[in-house]
Amino acid sequence: MSDNSIIIKEIDTPVTGFESFEGFLMNFGLPHENVIAELEERRVIMDNLPRFLDSLSPEVKKNAHYLSKFVAGTAIGLFDASLNYVWNEVIISLREKVGVYGIEIFFDSAVGEKVRDNYKSKEDLAGLKDKVLLDTCRKLELISDLVYKKLSHILMMRNDIGASHPNTYSINSFELLGWLKTCINDVLMDKPSNASIEIKSIVDNLKTNKDEIDSDSLELFKIKIRDLSSVMSGNLLVAIFGLFTAKATEKTIKENILKLAPLVWENCTDDVKYKLGEKLDGYRLKLDQERLKAGELFFDICNGKRYYTSDSRVIKLSSLAESLEETHLAWDNFYHESPIAQEIMSYIEKDSDIPIEREDNLIKVFLKCRIGNGKWYNQGVSPGAKPYYDKFFKLLNKNQVKKLLGMLESSEIRSLVLNDIGAEQCIELLNLLKTPLIGDRLNEIIDYLIKNKKNLYSAFKTADYKDLIKAI
Repeated sequence: MSDNSIIIKEIDTPVTGFESFEGFLMNFGLPHENVIAELEERRVIMDNLPRFLDSLSPEVKKNAHYLSKFVAGTAIGLFDASLNYVWNEVIISLREKVGVYGIEIFFDSAVGEKVRDNYKSKEDLAGLKDKVLLDTCRKLELISDLVYKKLSHILMMRNDIGASHPNTYSINSFELLGWLKTCINDVLMDKPSNASIEIKSIVDNLKTNKDEIDSDSLELFKIKIRDLSSVMSGNLLVAIFGLFTAKATEKTIKENILKLAPLVWENCTDDVKYKLGEKLDGYRLKLDQERLKAGELFFDICNGKRYYTSDSRVIKLSSLAESLEETHLAWDNFYHESPIAQEIMSYIEKDSDIPIEREDNLIKVFLKCRIGNGKWYNQGVSPGAKPYYDKFFKLLNKNQVKKLLGMLESSEIRSLVLNDIGAEQCIELLNLLKTPLIGDRLNEIIDYLIKNKKNLYSAFKTADYKDLIKAI
């Protein structure tokens, strides 16, 4: 037996041909460096992979063609291709989870009202960026915050060094094995949270129940809804609002929704209610009188008329913010972000020009765009749009800066500072916020984060940081 072979369960598994393959490429004048992994790296994979495969149940392995491709890719030395095989299976699995959870509920959370009508079926999930899929799955608790963090890192590394984006960096064997284990154990073998299952159950029961909800059931529902997080309550509110305003929904179902709606409404944040108010304006602009009338009745029952937002300026800014976020996640975003950011800032000259109804949304979208995508090119930020982002953050008042700092603690935003480039851009942004007008405590918090720039991701979870933010 050749020295360049590895025995796995008495099966001769070749890892030979490394030098001959490189020679083959050289004979044709083709690049041969950093094409396949070093022989030692492949040996590490083949030494450790059998134990992991043995730990998987037969049910998991039965139809796991991606695993067969992964093994083949690693044996050959194409680690980036192997990562792609696993990642593609993760995306398929997440889409399956979405299908089980409910397509309509998912799209209500994933896409804006402007393009919502374009997303109707499971096939339309392919039109979403992987990052949008991850963000929405986390929001709906189809994956945990920890899994979201891990997958965001894998996605970033895949995009930076995978086969789809050639790079001189080589994936090492231990990284690849760790990512494989994360994807299988935390996604492919995982189940949605109890809260997400509860939301789906409520919506499904509303759709199928033809009987009037009695008082005992209402009391039980009232108790259950109080245990849901504000995010999950918001997801439920958006779902039942969409069901109530749908033209095909039967009368009995609508009557039952009107009984439940006020209970859900009480447990939701203002941001969700303002967003539903914008949906009413969308119906009004489309001259969709049937859905508009149903939506106004929903708000009336919930005593929510103060969340109406008929101001066309608010609607315009919301639409622009939605377009900016979608553009930021699309190809050639550096070129197309600038005109949208410029138009947004044409409505904003001072902090009071930022509509309170959409203040959170505008700050969050600008925050994502200003921190950027973590890529080396232009330090991950659109150079044309950057001056507009900086102008926006310099305008923020004390309360708006508080909101921004709160957003920086969220998993969605913190994942953007996992690498050095994203962290550096975040530090630049924090420096823009510093002014005596926001008070000593907020400046102290900002200085603390700047001081911990080398470990910014973890800085938000330290005891010192938590002590600082107690007073705000």
